[in-house]
Amino acid sequence: MAGDIKLELFPGVLDRSVDAAVAAMARDGVVERIWRKDHTIWKPEPREITNRLGWLHVADAMESRLAEVNAFVDDVRSDGYTQAVLLGMGGSSLAPEVLSRIFPPQPGFLRLTVLDTTHPDAIARVRDQLDLERTFFVVATKSGGTVETISLFKYFYNLMLDVFPSHEVGSRFCAVTDPGSGLEDMARSLAFRKIFLNDPEIGGRYSALSYFGLVPAALTGADVGEILSRGRAAARACRVSDPETPGANPGLFLGAVLGAAARAGRDKMTLGVDPVFANLADWVEQLVAESTGKEGRGILPVAGEPLGPPDVYGDDRLFVLVNESGAARADGLEDLLKAGFPCVHLIAEDRYDVGALFFLWEFATAVASHLLAVNPFDQPNVESAKVQAKKMLEAYKASGSLPRLPVAAEAEGIQVLGDAPAGAPAQALKRFVEDLSAGGYVAIQAYVPPDEETDRVLTCLQRALRDGSRRAVTVGYGPRFLHSTGQLHKGDAGKGRFVQITNEVRNDLPIPDAPGASASSVTFGTLIAAQAHGDREALLAAGRPVLRLHVTGDTAEALGNLCDSLEAFPGEAE
Repeated sequence: MAGDIKLELFPGVLDRSVDAAVAAMARDGVVERIWRKDHTIWKPEPREITNRLGWLHVADAMESRLAEVNAFVDDVRSDGYTQAVLLGMGGSSLAPEVLSRIFPPQPGFLRLTVLDTTHPDAIARVRDQLDLERTFFVVATKSGGTVETISLFKYFYNLMLDVFPSHEVGSRFCAVTDPGSGLEDMARSLAFRKIFLNDPEIGGRYSALSYFGLVPAALTGADVGEILSRGRAAARACRVSDPETPGANPGLFLGAVLGAAARAGRDKMTLGVDPVFANLADWVEQLVAESTGKEGRGILPVAGEPLGPPDVYGDDRLFVLVNESGAARADGLEDLLKAGFPCVHLIAEDRYDVGALFFLWEFATAVASHLLAVNPFDQPNVESAKVQAKKMLEAYKASGSLPRLPVAAEAEGIQVLGDAPAGAPAQALKRFVEDLSAGGYVAIQAYVPPDEETDRVLTCLQRALRDGSRRAVTVGYGPRFLHSTGQLHKGDAGKGRFVQITNEVRNDLPIPDAPGASASSVTFGTLIAAQAHGDREALLAAGRPVLRLHVTGDTAEALGNLCDSLEAFPGEAE
């Protein structure tokens, strides 16, 4: 039946641990208590738990609001809009991006672009592709004050003021936010076409089936009613309290595997996703990393990594594969199973089962967090990078400049900045990661404009570093990852090493001090530089090693050359 995700378990060495975890949770009534919103499942105190469980019933709640969403979409279409741009970050942008890639725009509906970067070159690229007379903007932020989202909004609002009379501009925007937020007030004062007030008891990374995910998807013509229907089916399956087989409650069993694996040291959850589900792994990455990565614990999702032979993996790996029914399993799975790696296989009926997968992963993450004894709904370490970035911006406004790190080495369009090992960038990078401890990992943090060619070379770096070190390697674009894996980077056991990649801004863009104001005290180039500096300081303060690489030439070319320069590592990889 559509919406019933089939789950195949190959737990291997985790067999007894998973069985024990499921039995203990059945004995303790964990499933029933989650649905009763019992905060003691995770922590003795209810703070940031009891008011963060609205996602459990959101699929039912949103069904009655589909008429409102569809009427809004009809209104926008009737005015001749053909393009939509979502301005958001993290939980406000990842689910819409997944849905827009899974469901291409239907005839007569809008083509959606998700803009979740502060890099001015990327912003300019999107701007130049827009027909402003036919473009509609969705401004999405739960808090209503996310600096990236509000900065993007002010920029595009002023851009529209250059084209249309001021009294017309507001009707070209809608807001998705929580009641009482600063964005709600701003949207009302500027006469936005529509304000969608989301359930405030739903956290950003659990909001895929709420207004945050469904409004942008509806603008493209996706059947959001069917997506919700699949979510409701998954929710029903996740109510089974004492399942005899994994398929009876796939959320419980998936969570049991994730939690049992992490407790056994297999905390690198490597995701392989059928192309029909596009970049679902990026959404799962944020959900799992930000929910579990705290108090010295955490599950590190490894998304987008090309599957390799078993000998490039350490014994800290768990593999989770997501396929559409009838699709072949990923190449290499059988070899991984023969090598003894624990694996999970999720099988969906078709692409609309993304609604079921959204809920399934949310429930599984809540279960895994119970097993790890962490609160899956807070993010205690996210603020540290924000505080440091804010300090950088305040210093910039006072002095007119940001801190500059010394150049330790330079070759082929890449500088090694700060206190780093001597030698060319490739040598510095190899030395930085080659003595990683067991269970360690490398996080590549790319504060550069995202595009297909850069994706390709970053994946090349990911594979080369993994094969050489036999350690997990993740890739994230900054500042987006700060709203995703950034929590885990500072909150886990501290075994990560962080490679920051920045580049020269070609054409900077001003951030208006206020919507409609001509004055600008900071640019997007300064903002993203401050965010990179701020996260570097936060990581160093938490005892995490950081290597800063700065690209002075063409980004894809320089990183491609760097990847080509990486030779086989000595030691375990040979």
